[in-house]
Amino acid sequence: MRRFFAFVACAISSVTPALSYANDNLVAGPSNAWGVLSGSGGFVGSGTLTMTRTSHCAVQMSGNVFLAGGQGSPTTWEIRDVSGGLVTNGTLFASRDSSFKCTRLNNGNVMITGGFPNSASWEIRNSSGGLVSNGTLWTFRRGHSVTLLSSGNVYIAGGEVSTGIWEIRDPNGNLVAVNTPSTQLWAGRLGHCDALLPNGNIFLGGGSGSTSTWEIRSGSNGSLVSNGTFFATRDGGFTCSRLLDGNLFIAGGGVNPGSWEIRGQNGGFVSNGTLSVNRGNHGAQVQSDTGNVLITGGVFSPDTWELRSSTGSQVSTGNLDLQHGSGHTLTEY
Repeated sequence: MRRFFAFVACAISSVTPALSYANDNLVAGPSNAWGVLSGSGGFVGSGTLTMTRTSHCAVQMSGNVFLAGGQGSPTTWEIRDVSGGLVTNGTLFASRDSSFKCTRLNNGNVMITGGFPNSASWEIRNSSGGLVSNGTLWTFRRGHSVTLLSSGNVYIAGGEVSTGIWEIRDPNGNLVAVNTPSTQLWAGRLGHCDALLPNGNIFLGGGSGSTSTWEIRSGSNGSLVSNGTFFATRDGGFTCSRLLDGNLFIAGGGVNPGSWEIRGQNGGFVSNGTLSVNRGNHGAQVQSDTGNVLITGGVFSPDTWELRSSTGSQVSTGNLDLQHGSGHTLTEY
């Protein structure tokens, strides 16, 4: 079971002030179902995707949502508008079945990296879905993390086969830096979480290989800044969300599915508590208008949602119109 949680992509949410949101959230998959929730969790609408998608990726793109790959349709992508309607769709350069990542770049393009079965490749697509460029990663990546840095570059770290290795790439996919033997990750990480901190450094935590630890890396050169331990073990299927105040809301997972904890910008413990239900491989998205965290579905509770404040207190809970279990995505747009 732990291996299962390690390989399903974590939903990591961080705040990007430059983006404009309609304050609705697209919940997509698994299978071909999608639904739209308001920022308060209220049901807006539902429908079906063009293809079945499980363990796919989803990111905001020019006010729409770009979805790609996943089990059932590993070679395709589609773009959906604010009502969930299809804008356009097409074919990926490489097949992406699971454990890959999509990252929205500052220029509006999307970088897609690693995963099964093309774990050593990357591709960049524009806001219309068109291919911009593609290439090869420094090493194989499956279940890795990708953090958009303040510079506009991306920090790619860990994953199966490469648990201690990181590399930095620019918005065109060019290699900027790679770790030396002395600057590898403090701990091997697979199925871990990541977040960009307000000071430009990178938070990495948990995952198979180092389930109870976190580390902070420099956003300028990738070196270790500090490290410590979580309140609860997090080996996979959990989420890390950067709150509007810069703190981190960490929730659920395969080992401690009913718990949450908040950590400060330096990794220090702030508070902890209990979720309304057990959560693993769920969705988590900080709402840009209120700062609350919307949490959806997952393997343990696929038909429910809950809303939590920036202090972790429960704001409200409810039921999803459709079941969204392991392998779904949650995207504010």
